[in-house]
Amino acid sequence: MNTFLNKIRGVCYNDANSIIKQLSGIVDYFSSENEKNEFVYLHEGKTSLVCEDRVSYGDWQTPISLAEKICDIHLSKYGSPDIVIEPTCGLGAFVLSALIKFQDIKEIHAIEINSQYTAELKLKILLDALNTRLQRRPDIYIYNANFFEFDFAPIIEKSKHMSWNVAVIGNPPWVTNSRQGKNNSLNVPFKRNIYGLKGIDAITGKSNFDISEFITLQLLHLSQLNSGGISFLLKNSVIRNILVKQSSEEFHIGNIEQRLIDAASEFNVSVDASCFFAQFDCSPSFTCRVFNLYTNSYIREYGWVNRSFVSDTELYSAVSKYDSNSYYVWRSGIKHDCASVLELTFSDGLYINGLGEIVNIENDLIYPLLKSSDIYNYEDNIFRKFIIVPQRKTGQDTSVLKKSHPLAYSYLSKHEYAFSSRKSSIYKGKDKFSIFGIGDYSFKPYKIVVPSLYKTIKFILVSQSNEKPIMVDDTCYQLDFDSLEEAKCILNALNSDEICSLLQSLVFKDAKRVITKSLLMRLDLAQLCRDKGVKIQAQRFDNSACHQLSLFE
Repeated sequence: MNTFLNKIRGVCYNDANSIIKQLSGIVDYFSSENEKNEFVYLHEGKTSLVCEDRVSYGDWQTPISLAEKICDIHLSKYGSPDIVIEPTCGLGAFVLSALIKFQDIKEIHAIEINSQYTAELKLKILLDALNTRLQRRPDIYIYNANFFEFDFAPIIEKSKHMSWNVAVIGNPPWVTNSRQGKNNSLNVPFKRNIYGLKGIDAITGKSNFDISEFITLQLLHLSQLNSGGISFLLKNSVIRNILVKQSSEEFHIGNIEQRLIDAASEFNVSVDASCFFAQFDCSPSFTCRVFNLYTNSYIREYGWVNRSFVSDTELYSAVSKYDSNSYYVWRSGIKHDCASVLELTFSDGLYINGLGEIVNIENDLIYPLLKSSDIYNYEDNIFRKFIIVPQRKTGQDTSVLKKSHPLAYSYLSKHEYAFSSRKSSIYKGKDKFSIFGIGDYSFKPYKIVVPSLYKTIKFILVSQSNEKPIMVDDTCYQLDFDSLEEAKCILNALNSDEICSLLQSLVFKDAKRVITKSLLMRLDLAQLCRDKGVKIQAQRFDNSACHQLSLFE
């Protein structure tokens, strides 16, 4: 190293760059004379300059062994690349692995926002070059730049013009745009709702997205390339979202694969993640085959079957006739964001709130409550929690409680600050004691409920307790019934082999919410009952009139 430093100390930075390029392949190592001089000064006594600001950058550095394995798979699938593009290279595990595994590289383009990381990567490559006698190295461009401001067009156009085999490879940040915004990180895209969501979906955060998803989609839009492929480490949810977008975008990628990794072992994080592989210059594929990265064992195929997005294409084909529209309307439970005030426990004949206070209010506003965690161990008339329900319908004026329920109104007013401090924007401009997920359906005597957050799907039937309907919170979904006979019939349908298989073929168990309303509304229970010869007399309320009808008229 000292010999090298002496060699560049006495020349201008442009000449020093020429020396370094000849040695290592790195193009434009220094951008100024001051930078060259600082390098010489610093590295006379040091060889490492690394910053570990992992949270701000969504930065989980790839183990070199994992990067090399992914490069091996990439090579076997797409052949040896002429050019490697690493859009968020970090400390350069994929760049270093590419130099080892890919023998025919002509150019490497690596982008990284953290200047300390780019300095470290350049130094690693340079030190390796000083200790290795190689005939030739590819031209290595290492840019200290923000991905969201970087112009990839010249690189892409050159690749097309030269008919190069392209490897887009790397590990983009596993972090959401909102998380990085909170950390005041510069490594974020311009604020935008990439899915075009409207209303409450945009307000409540469904427009939030993973930075790696944004990066991957941007590159897929650019990469209408001659040959090659993409190999990206991504969260499973991101790969799924990309495949969902494939139905509308029709990126020219095919032979899509997902190879599961052990993120806890590789990165020491509890995340479901995989390596995403896709081939360029193909007819669009709309399904993804899943393998284990380490054993190469096949697991399943998921993706688009006609107009349905499913988690298991083979299983789905046997029960797809029951994937349609639900006659029954599934609803989410109560959302209030004020558990310390509204949720109570019952002990020694007293109701106690989350603040440890005894609550003495009119009893007809207090109802038994089930959360997702309660459903798997549910026993009739045994409840861990109770809830104060200040409204019968969303948007109802709660000031009427001042006369009808003075004790409750006084109690709620005492804790008005807790309500006004709720952060969700859905409460803005609403009644000060407002809750959501409440309506006439909430007060029906019989309900089928299912938790949304657990990997194991379980439907249970609950009946009113002490003449009070049972409420569920917003981690659950519910069907309401006036007839116990009808409720039992529908419960049997939900627990049938056919519906269980359908759910298994539709559900992604690594999703944040395993069960969603949109999923439940796809279950054609009426068709199943027809097939089994079961007739149902369904009672539905329209305003004040009760209508009784057969599902099979």
